[in-house]
Amino acid sequence: MAIAMVSLCLSGEALPGQAEPAREETPVRAAPVRIEHSAYMLDGFGKVSLLRPTGEPRGVVLFLSDRAGWTAAMAAQAESLARQGLLVAGVSAPALMKAENAYRGSSCINPNYALMRLSADVQHRAGVQAYSKPIIVGEGLGATIAYGSLAQWSNGSYQGVVSVNFTPSLSSRKSWCRTPGFALAPAGHPATLRRFTPIGEGRVPWRVIQPSGASASIRSFVQASANARLVDAGTAAGMTQDASGQAALNQTVLSLLPARLNRAETGPLPVPDMPLTLLPPSGPAQRNDLMAIIYSGDGGWAGIDRDIAGQLSLAGIPVVGVDSLSYFWTARTPAGAGHDLGQLINAFSQHWGRPHVLLIGYSFGADAMPYMVDHLDAAAKAKISRVSLLGFSSTADFQFHLGSWLNISSDTSLPTLPAVAQMKGMSVQCVRGATEAGSACAAIPHGVAEQYVVPGDHHFNRNAPLLTRIILGQQKPGTIASSAN
Repeated sequence: MAIAMVSLCLSGEALPGQAEPAREETPVRAAPVRIEHSAYMLDGFGKVSLLRPTGEPRGVVLFLSDRAGWTAAMAAQAESLARQGLLVAGVSAPALMKAENAYRGSSCINPNYALMRLSADVQHRAGVQAYSKPIIVGEGLGATIAYGSLAQWSNGSYQGVVSVNFTPSLSSRKSWCRTPGFALAPAGHPATLRRFTPIGEGRVPWRVIQPSGASASIRSFVQASANARLVDAGTAAGMTQDASGQAALNQTVLSLLPARLNRAETGPLPVPDMPLTLLPPSGPAQRNDLMAIIYSGDGGWAGIDRDIAGQLSLAGIPVVGVDSLSYFWTARTPAGAGHDLGQLINAFSQHWGRPHVLLIGYSFGADAMPYMVDHLDAAAKAKISRVSLLGFSSTADFQFHLGSWLNISSDTSLPTLPAVAQMKGMSVQCVRGATEAGSACAAIPHGVAEQYVVPGDHHFNRNAPLLTRIILGQQKPGTIASSAN
């Protein structure tokens, strides 16, 4: 939804240095909504039950079942959610865990890859107009898997996570992959038991729906977890199969939908309808004439993109963040995308009074960036102080494809090196990870871009402070030691 010509993708939390956004209510719908039911098979999940409401969905829910799999009772819960205008995909949690344990490509479990693939797949099949960050809902076993996924990716590309009847342990043959901020307590008996610990920090909200009189240990677990809240189901038994429990689930999920800002809050910004996140400066400015525009990777506005934006904001630099997954969900052209970028540069440099712009692209966003810059008019191009290409590859797409997550070029891919060569004379940086596969930085013609090699792979060990110093010109080009942080 465009508000004052700009669609602001914000969580329910206030941005740094910004007041709590004014919300419009998201009531439970009373009017009948027609639901289309379908089912299909997807590797890693088995059968996927898809419930699509008429019209454009208000949001997307990935619903993970309890130990009994996708039962009639689970289907009834999913239908109640779909009646609220939500696109719902229901899957068997035991089938997901079986696939994760059997997957030979990794020695540990991380369901986030599978969940993001499921999210993109169901939204493609449903023909949504723009990609939405999914809300992960799990019950019983699914509740624990949902939490474990969030613990591994606490700044991930989810609108929120809801755990119904949560317990902090499950059994799995493989251990779960360890990531920064995620920990597993020592396994108990049997040896396959995995016990999770509370999330220390995270931006994705976690809501835990428990029956009345939830145990003290669960309450303590939730209280110790970042961005978490306990929701009383209003029933001692039955949980979401009970009317009050289902109502609690519906309202909790609806409360996680993106906030809508009132028109008076946004002002008349002359920019196209784009999935933007705006971060005002939250720290002392080293330069009062500088702003930044960041195009995310194909995982959406999450992870390293959002972390860099936060670091720049702390440095006193306002940021416009573009969710590339949502923006490029619809096919774009280099000229059209360049026109949109030009409008962002002109509008926000005037809005913030910052005439000089840092352009930053990560992965999918980095690949498209040289073509967009090439199609800028002279006035917009003159405002660019530096272009930073992070995780840059040899081909660019202007529409997201499922193969994008597998680094498979589409039939419409364009070579990036001719476009980046046209940027000679501008201040350009290309950053690659020391163990990154497929980087095209080294192939850029000599003299076009400053080259940086940093520790890690395509995700750069999630070292946003180091990447921010590079972007701000505070690091010399070359190979940077692993001790830099």
